[in-house]
Amino acid sequence: MSALIDALDENQQRVALSLIGPMRVLAGAGSGKTRAITHRIAFGVETGVYAPEKVLALSFTTKAAGEMRARLAALNVESVACRTFHSAAMRQLMYFWPDVIGGDFPKVRSGKAALLTQAAEQLKLSSATDVLRSIAAEIEWRKVRLLTPDQYATALENRPLPSSLNHDKAMALIERYEKLKDERRELDFEDVLITTLGLLESEAWVRERVHEEFRFFVVDEFQDVSPVQRALLDAWRGNRSDVCVVGDPNQTIYSFAGATSEHLLRFGEEFPNAITVTLDRNYRSTPEIVRVANAIVPDSPLKLVSTVASGPEPQLRSAPTDVDEVRSIAAAILADIASGTRPENIAILYRINSQSIGLESALGAAGVPFRVRGSRFFEEQAVRETMLILRGTSASNPTMSARDALVMILREHFNWMSKPPVNPIERHSWNVLAAVQSLAEALPDTATAADLLADLTHRAEADVEPTVNAVTLSTIHAAKGLEWDTVYISGVSEGLLPLSFATDDAAIAEERRLLYVAITRARRNLTLSWADRGANQSSVRARSRFIPATLAATDTRIAGESRAGG
Repeated sequence: MSALIDALDENQQRVALSLIGPMRVLAGAGSGKTRAITHRIAFGVETGVYAPEKVLALSFTTKAAGEMRARLAALNVESVACRTFHSAAMRQLMYFWPDVIGGDFPKVRSGKAALLTQAAEQLKLSSATDVLRSIAAEIEWRKVRLLTPDQYATALENRPLPSSLNHDKAMALIERYEKLKDERRELDFEDVLITTLGLLESEAWVRERVHEEFRFFVVDEFQDVSPVQRALLDAWRGNRSDVCVVGDPNQTIYSFAGATSEHLLRFGEEFPNAITVTLDRNYRSTPEIVRVANAIVPDSPLKLVSTVASGPEPQLRSAPTDVDEVRSIAAAILADIASGTRPENIAILYRINSQSIGLESALGAAGVPFRVRGSRFFEEQAVRETMLILRGTSASNPTMSARDALVMILREHFNWMSKPPVNPIERHSWNVLAAVQSLAEALPDTATAADLLADLTHRAEADVEPTVNAVTLSTIHAAKGLEWDTVYISGVSEGLLPLSFATDDAAIAEERRLLYVAITRARRNLTLSWADRGANQSSVRARSRFIPATLAATDTRIAGESRAGG
């Protein structure tokens, strides 16, 4: 048997060996799904069943698509298109635009705020941030569900709106936004998907060309597919059924973006001859962590089985206030680092962005280096300046080595010191530059400044960030797909997890899945915590209903500082 197959476990082998026809892979957290599907593609190419250029592998983030591409390259497979839905649609739209529509390709807006602000000002409506954010979400909600304006107008009757907007004002603002966008010949993010779908549905020759280009389809994170993405997939494949979908219903956490696990769960109804394989062997987390994760989703048919050695029991801690909670987390992380855990192997996860403020303050006061996920590495000021100087250096001195160029930049431009500074803000920049330095040192000795610039540019385009020597702070949503040795989950209380806005059964179920995702990010050490009261000490909270009874029984009280009202 091929070495590609020998490297897989029994169920992963079933995935890799089934090359033709529809397949559904129910893949639990940490079960090696990316390994299984990349080996499947590589085996298909090795056996001649797949022409690599005929395979379209789809994922939801640039990072995930880049990882698939890198793994296939490591298996000596090139020419496979590993793309996000958006990038695949964009390529096709740009290619067919001159012949179908004509003229210059429109600008694609990176966001909606600027145009919505102008629309609001023209209509003399509120342009407050919360109003614009709400309307931007409404525009996205309509488009990813492929609702017509009339269908949306009806649905809007039951949609929550900011107090300053009623139904008619909201519709007027949305219509003016679309009018301004059309006048400027611009598209927004969702328009790219919708317009590509329109081309495929209305132009037979476009559809035929795309069907000639791609023959085999692999879709990762299929539980996150929205109606417009599912419609695109169906348009791309036509009447072919050689499609492999991979997903985990326990990790459906993007319903606000139109995602639904129904596409995954009902795949067998749509394709009665589909093969279903379950990947339930977890290669990431200890049995103790897996036990808690399984208990979070007790009714799930997909139960994880840990394959790694036992570790410490997960901890649950409660504190009098939020301040006490975040200080205890900072103190625990200091102890982790002192005992040998590297900061980059530690993460603190939370439900909403505003929770990071207190955590940042506590970590800064404790002198713990940290990075907030969402602040993209290649948009850091220090990285952008380094790349700009490298561009000039490579042009003026093409033979200068990468390492010499970077040493010059660090010393002359950033006053680089070999020892990290104590100040948390200064240390953040130091850690970022240290990560760039590690990339330079990993290049061959013959690498030039131009080679380093090319490496950084490629990583930026593929969203492949280097490791930064700092603790990660992240919302649970942003942490999906990542993992750390040690994970702290903050704010596991009613009102935060689940959020107070989650009132119906579907919303509560999604909040439960969010906690499952957070727990399954941890490899060996896991601590959950919550506080009785918020910063104003007026609202009393309760421990999250999602905490399993066995873990709740171990709840350890954190001593708080004496305060008025505490």
